[in-house]
Amino acid sequence: MPVYQVEKLYDDDVLSSQVVEGENATKSAELVAGRPVLPRALQPYWYRVVDEREATKHEFSVSGSDEVRDFAK
Repeated sequence: MPVYQVEKLYDDDVLSSQVVEGENATKSAELVAGRPVLPRALQPYWYRVVDEREATKHEFSVSGSDEVRDFAK
């Protein structure tokens, strides 16, 4: 099974990083996030999944993220 480096980020700051063995990049991000992920949207919290063997990088966001939205602007 492939091994991925999964990083949780806030904007461009890495909050955590771990190595995950998973079926694919999406499944690896879901293991770390603890819920389904979607291709990255413009959300401050997101996940970067790197497959060094294939030299690929994937970006995901969590659907229905916990971010607080300010609609007062």
